[in-house]
Amino acid sequence: MVLTRRSFLDVCGKSAIAAASSPLWLDSSLLHAQHREKSAPFLAVFFLRGGADGLHLVPPTGDRLYASSRQHLALRETLPFATGFGLHPELAPLQDLVERNELAVVHACGSPEINRSHFEAQDHVEAGELGPLRLRSGWLARGLGGAGTTSPFALMALAAQLPMTLHGSGSFAIGEPDEFGLPTASPAARRALAADYAAQTDPALSRAGTRALAALDEVEKRLGKPPLGNHRSRAKGRRQRHKRGGQLAQKVDNLLRLEASGLPVRAVFLESNSWDTHQNQGTESGSMANSIRDLSTALANLANGLRGKREWTALVHTEFGRTVRPNGSRGSDHGHGSLALLAGSRVRGGLHGDWPGLAESELTEGRDLAVTADYRSVAWEVLRAHLGEPPPPTTFPGFEPSSLSLFA
Repeated sequence: MVLTRRSFLDVCGKSAIAAASSPLWLDSSLLHAQHREKSAPFLAVFFLRGGADGLHLVPPTGDRLYASSRQHLALRETLPFATGFGLHPELAPLQDLVERNELAVVHACGSPEINRSHFEAQDHVEAGELGPLRLRSGWLARGLGGAGTTSPFALMALAAQLPMTLHGSGSFAIGEPDEFGLPTASPAARRALAADYAAQTDPALSRAGTRALAALDEVEKRLGKPPLGNHRSRAKGRRQRHKRGGQLAQKVDNLLRLEASGLPVRAVFLESNSWDTHQNQGTESGSMANSIRDLSTALANLANGLRGKREWTALVHTEFGRTVRPNGSRGSDHGHGSLALLAGSRVRGGLHGDWPGLAESELTEGRDLAVTADYRSVAWEVLRAHLGEPPPPTTFPGFEPSSLSLFA
């Protein structure tokens, strides 16, 4: 392969340009000192794309209208959690967190704004604003104040491309760590590319290329150079790895490898795309069961990998919930309220927030679970616990968070 700027950015998933396009990453004054410490707290944000059904993940079994409203989606058996609420059976890997009081649920959580379009709702939730979308950066990028300044891996995404949640952070998106590199590039070719970027008159392009080269060098130093071979052999390796775990579980395995290698990972974004359950959603089994199993395995593996090494927090959220009543395809349609899951060493376990109930008079537009907890309040408390101080006021401009007492 002839090493050019174009081929190099293809290797980096083109996230380098997006990462460097905002001045946020230059503002080191917002960087909290703990991000420079090897033992700094760890934050993982999981985004469930597609609108995850909170009533299926954590069913309100004690609500007198639960069975009649959910019909064949009502779970016959659940795992114990909190008075009036159970856990889906596929969340069994999280029972250790429940017993340790390290798993919290904020039910009826979401955006106060009704938007049943996946793409629009995701953009608004990731940007952290209501109304017309004006912000070009993500809430996590603003909340951590450019934590990627000291290292491109302090804040990163394990995704095919940089998510909007991290726009403006100076961070990278890594799909497959084993393929993040330039195995065929000679030292001379790398030096030439570095000189080319250094000489660029476009500051954003120059910064992006320089940081991307440094990032590649760091990953190869920690994990070794990616193996030579054609695309088919690499794709076969990915399929074999994914057979051992789902989408999120595999990403957490990769994350723990990166963390164990010594990369200064402080916060990470992960996502899965299998939560749009219009058909055959099922009860104890069905289209959603595999996704729930994957999520619970990922969270359990993260807890086991970090426990005793550093404080850690995981936030799980989605763009909106599902309709209370099932549709004609044995699934559920786009709704409003869902939930947020939190896990971690300082989380106050149990149920949080105000449960609005399933009476038709309490439902949004007579069909959806109402939102009583703004997801921005949840995210604000997560950031405050992670940083040890309130996040910057630019995190959610003009928003006054409500206290949910999610952390000890």
